[in-house]
Amino acid sequence: MTILQTDSAPTPVDDRAVEAERHRRRTAVAATLRLFGELGFEFGFNGHITVRDPGSEDLFWANPLGVPFRRTGIADLVLVDSAGVVVEGRHPTSTAGFLSQYVLHRARPDAVAVVHVHSPYGFAWSSSPRLLEPVNTDSALLHGLQAVHEDFGWTAGGPVPVKTTAESLGDTARVLIQRGHGFITVGRSVEEAAFYFLAAERAAKAQLLLRAAGERELLDPALRDKWTLTPETAERHFAPHLRQVLHDHPDLLDEHVPLATGREV
Repeated sequence: MTILQTDSAPTPVDDRAVEAERHRRRTAVAATLRLFGELGFEFGFNGHITVRDPGSEDLFWANPLGVPFRRTGIADLVLVDSAGVVVEGRHPTSTAGFLSQYVLHRARPDAVAVVHVHSPYGFAWSSSPRLLEPVNTDSALLHGLQAVHEDFGWTAGGPVPVKTTAESLGDTARVLIQRGHGFITVGRSVEEAAFYFLAAERAAKAQLLLRAAGERELLDPALRDKWTLTPETAERHFAPHLRQVLHDHPDLLDEHVPLATGREV
């Protein structure tokens, strides 16, 4: 049992519960990376999934740099501090990528997990960013949960003020559509944030296909509003994906994997 010192009485912490939650979060990160790799969301070394460590407000687990999504296991994940410095792990990670996500971790207490990968339809949609419309019940899942970030790539301090991603996301959105740079999603868990990302990619594909066909018809608001995700339903939607990945890839749970050498990663 560990004692955390606070401004009031010391708070006991069950180390076993913290370790169990840490293992659960790391497993969800590795499984999500495997799933996203299978879905074609990996492009070069781009893309980041980060989750706060349950034992500290200032430590985060992140995917390693240079390890393919479809080969990443929990042993490959790295623990970084709020400056992006690796404090535990056998691989480097993208400091710039982590810091771009830390902006959201810091701004939103509910942003325990942040997901950003380079998915094809998300990137196509973000080239001329606008909110995804409820063209079917799947895309209605994200109604009222989106925001647009127009200032990606612009430098603060220039002649025109720019917003940070946190300012664009605001206090309630879960999906941020970044101009020219795809989707970034947040959630109280990896599972929640990951399902928002899946839903956004699916909605972008549907809307792009309908636009190409010259079609555009929105759901009736009474039907649309019944489908909007909550954190709980997002997690439940992602649960079957997680179970399937763990069934197909039991090796991702290996805690001790030999470090790759030479050109092999």
